[in-house]
Amino acid sequence: MDLLKTLIIASEKAANIARLLRKNDKLFEKLVEQKSSAEANPRFQEDFKTLADVLIQEMVKHDVGLKFPEIHDRVYGEENNHFFSVELGKEIVVKVKGSKEETSDLLAELMNNDREAANLLADEVHREVKLEDINTKHVPHGVIGGIDVEHLSIWIDPIDGTNEYVKGGYEQNTTGKFYSKGLKCVTVLIGVFNTQGRPVMGVINQPFLEAEVDLGFQCHWGVCPNTSNKSSWVSSCDVEDWKETNNVCLGENENEAIRQSLKNDGYNLVISRGAGYKLLTVVLGIADAYVLSKGTTFLWDTCGPHAILSALGGGIVEWAAAAHGQNNSILYNCSNDGSKCNEKGIIAYRNERVLERLLRL
Repeated sequence: MDLLKTLIIASEKAANIARLLRKNDKLFEKLVEQKSSAEANPRFQEDFKTLADVLIQEMVKHDVGLKFPEIHDRVYGEENNHFFSVELGKEIVVKVKGSKEETSDLLAELMNNDREAANLLADEVHREVKLEDINTKHVPHGVIGGIDVEHLSIWIDPIDGTNEYVKGGYEQNTTGKFYSKGLKCVTVLIGVFNTQGRPVMGVINQPFLEAEVDLGFQCHWGVCPNTSNKSSWVSSCDVEDWKETNNVCLGENENEAIRQSLKNDGYNLVISRGAGYKLLTVVLGIADAYVLSKGTTFLWDTCGPHAILSALGGGIVEWAAAAHGQNNSILYNCSNDGSKCNEKGIIAYRNERVLERLLRL
């Protein structure tokens, strides 16, 4: 379980960086960089890449690489580590250096010699975070069979729900424990997959959910080392207490025919932003499923949540195949054409009964 502990700690460090940047409005506005049209997600009129994204991704690579050097070059993510400074008129490659001072020097260059801000960020990047100080459930000791670290790779989405992160705001609950927008829909997603492309470990951290709200903890995790042996699966969430809710989570722009079909089958439709958060509603049992017919999620969005759902007895399959009654699980090694997009849409589900019902629609 050492890799799981490392990833949980890395996710909390990521959350700390995200919170630090978001607290300081002046610093936050200074660091937001609009993505080029080539990188921008077609769902949004504007899409953003922040220094938080880049710095967090590099921090995870650095921290995982220190403990597991054999994985370092197989940590993949949404962002590249090139950040263009408008003020300096040049591109800087963001990396976590060997010491806090060296990292601070690099960040200071990026931030027009703002040494105070650079030091604050470098402090968080190099801070030692202890597992017992993180709001999560107990991580079991020992090694789970079926996980060979040497053959694993990692997908990370440093800040999922970037638009919500940039816009900010805390929305109150609208449906039970469900949020439709705002900072509570922001997540840090880390997923581990094996050489067959199957997810085996996942972490979802909610940086802006107060500890006393909802389930009382912010970092969720799951391990599913062997898809044929459910008895060896573990997760931070409860399996026994799960009950169908008749809720299905959708995006704002989902196809009207799909909406109507779900309504006709008795489902309540809940709309939210942030792929990671919508997937988390299924993990937590707030929704039975998340249905997305469009190819607007990516491997870094779904890998971590998929591992947790698998640990709970659920999973994520291709929507297009499911529409024809087939059950094709999402795989995480890139396709032959190098695509990182879940082009055929997704259905994320908490329980096999839910998937069987959806396949009949």
